[in-house]
Amino acid sequence: MPCGEYFTSYESRMGLFRWRIQRVALVAGLPVPFVLPFLVGGGVVSTISQIYIFAVAVLGLNVILGYAGEIVLAQGAFMAIGAYATSRLVAAGAGLLPAVAVGGLLAAAVAVAFGLPSFRVKGFYIAISTLALQFISEWFFSNGQAAWIHGGARQQFPTEVGLVGPAGVVGTDLDVYYLGLVVMLLFAMLSLNLSRTGVGRTFRAVHENDLAAAVLGVDVFKNKLLAFAIGGFMIGVSGGLYGFYLGSLDPGYFDLALTLEHYVMLLFGGLGRVWGALIGVGVVTFVQDSLRIFLDGVSTATGTNATALVSVFFGAIIIVVLAVEPKGVLAALGQLKDYLRNWPYAY
Repeated sequence: MPCGEYFTSYESRMGLFRWRIQRVALVAGLPVPFVLPFLVGGGVVSTISQIYIFAVAVLGLNVILGYAGEIVLAQGAFMAIGAYATSRLVAAGAGLLPAVAVGGLLAAAVAVAFGLPSFRVKGFYIAISTLALQFISEWFFSNGQAAWIHGGARQQFPTEVGLVGPAGVVGTDLDVYYLGLVVMLLFAMLSLNLSRTGVGRTFRAVHENDLAAAVLGVDVFKNKLLAFAIGGFMIGVSGGLYGFYLGSLDPGYFDLALTLEHYVMLLFGGLGRVWGALIGVGVVTFVQDSLRIFLDGVSTATGTNATALVSVFFGAIIIVVLAVEPKGVLAALGQLKDYLRNWPYAY
């Protein structure tokens, strides 16, 4: 607690921004992402747009894994469901926002369906259930005989789409940037508030010890499915926005490698922490893009496929993070803050 600041009510104790310095940082920092596109180049703006979209997906994964403790290996499948549903509805003239919302609802419904085995199994067994969904998704969206359902394996988004029907046309890189920013802020606030509610505390109780939670009267199965629904909806929305960001769809965009990439982002930032998820997405994406540019140069100079080392990079991150700081970089920053708060004294 900062010196000179005290809580006088329970509401102030549970506030999102409890300290004066946090409120000052919010006021000073909130305008930065809104003016950033005018200060950096177009390539950086596109990268940051991808960070915003992936942040929504990682926040959804954080609800399922970080809050409720359910291992999910179908991140790519949920995003694919949201993306293909969005594409079909946009082509029908529904508008981008309704299409993305419906895609999120479909992803949530599928997430709940494949979360049903959590009634009998947990841990790695439920992970196998969701891994099966990933394989089914890749087969389904690549299958031409199912094109009457998903519209075809390869699809193109229109260059300009109305937000609701024909109204509010968006299509430029700047439009995608601000749309991703607003959606990311919305779901970040949702995740922060969810962790402070009774539902979020119930999720954490199930995560820590579902047997003890059941003894205390918690409906464990219901809360697990609720976590699947909330997280699946967020991931599906992210998939719809990602498809619009790319401008085209292909099943290869939503493979198992995408799931592992999001796991790296979440573990790097800090499992169960909203700010950790956002930091992880930003840092890993920028480092990954820089590494790919470097390896492309190495490939051109040596005539080898050096870009395959990107997967080695992700594996190294997981090993280093789990060995050095299992709680993620956000926990390490907290320890550094506590050290500097006492320095140069030992108490």
